[in-house]
Amino acid sequence: MARGAVFLGAGGGGDPYVGELFVSAQIEAGRFPRVAALDEIADDALVVSIAGMGAPTILVENLISERALLELVRRTETLHNRKVDALISIEMGGVNSMFPLGLGARLGLPVIDADGMGRAFPHLEMTSFSVYGCRASPLVLLDDLGSLVTIDVVDDRRTEELARTNVVAMGALLNGSFYPMSGADAKRTAVAGTITQTLEIGRAIREARHASADPVHALLAYLDQSGEKQHARLLFEGKIADVSHETRDGWHWGQALVRNASGDELKIDIQNEYIVARRNGRTVTVVPDIIATLDRESAEPLTAEMLRYGQRIAVVGFSAAPIMRRAEGLAVFGPRKFKLDEDFVGVEDLVTA
Repeated sequence: MARGAVFLGAGGGGDPYVGELFVSAQIEAGRFPRVAALDEIADDALVVSIAGMGAPTILVENLISERALLELVRRTETLHNRKVDALISIEMGGVNSMFPLGLGARLGLPVIDADGMGRAFPHLEMTSFSVYGCRASPLVLLDDLGSLVTIDVVDDRRTEELARTNVVAMGALLNGSFYPMSGADAKRTAVAGTITQTLEIGRAIREARHASADPVHALLAYLDQSGEKQHARLLFEGKIADVSHETRDGWHWGQALVRNASGDELKIDIQNEYIVARRNGRTVTVVPDIIATLDRESAEPLTAEMLRYGQRIAVVGFSAAPIMRRAEGLAVFGPRKFKLDEDFVGVEDLVTA
């Protein structure tokens, strides 16, 4: 699942290894995660998203504090004056897709097979939850020392600004409970089936390795068959010729330049996640479609902070879930929201099969 989560995370969401350790610790203690389909959740259930917020580059320096997460849930239940019934990932990327599984196992709560993006995004309001009427707040932010902030704002963009200010002031990384919603709201607004999708992506890579097949091409073949309305394209293969990383304003910023033996180049812009990929200056994939970087030999998905000079990688473009490509969604997380001077065009129209 961790491999699939890094792939869908489009470079963001943080290193899943930290989340894997948390989930493994629960399993070793005899507590197993329980994944539930959307239709298994009662309409009046209280569902929340538990996630880390801040720069993924900071996350790799911190392990997960189980004590802090339990306190976060306790404070959330106090705020809402009722028990939390189920957890749902705010994004399906890296550690933020593993957090809920470990915490759900620890608390005996189901984790819904869905999330709010079908990928990862750098801003709190960039979710299908928000686009279709669920508010990100009231939310609770908590650091590992026990400092707590609650925010209750009508506008989710304003919520992002206030939460980000607190993240920067409190060390560039916090845990939070976001998007309190009913089970009925989750069914109406979530991107369904994404935990299952991460498992299947990971399985496709693993089985290709065991069969001594090319895992990159095996993954592409799986992705192109995984849904009638989702498409995958191999954007580039080459060596990283230059890469920059900067932690600033609570985000990870950067750019990667990949070059092949023919002298062709692919540039990827980073704001926590991969935002746009341009081959020889021409856009080949842009948000909300997913750009994924893979180790060329093993097809191991790489987060943005893992990119290093000299790595040989393959870059894949994968269309976002259909609910994320609608006009109302593009108004919130389309290219122009990232200050790109272009409109969204699907990867299947930018790159021929």
